[in-house]
Amino acid sequence: MNFILIKWKVEKNRYEDAALDVAILVVFVSVFSGSMGGTVIASISSFIVSIYLLASPPNFISKLDIDKDGLIDEWKKRLPR
Repeated sequence: MNFILIKWKVEKNRYEDAALDVAILVVFVSVFSGSMGGTVIASISSFIVSIYLLASPPNFISKLDIDKDGLIDEWKKRLPR
């Protein structure tokens, strides 16, 4: 469910939110040392944080007064093909 939620956020152009979700998941998995039980706990914990961020999305880029659409377009142009 967590990956589905992250995919939905990317499709709705909520890149800050999705990136923070992925970062939290990676941190939680590394904290629980990558074991199977730890990964399950990390996924559930990350899913709970994802639900919270769904209701209250972060605004890192908008607080920095950066053109978000221009930044995303520039990032897409620089992706390797």
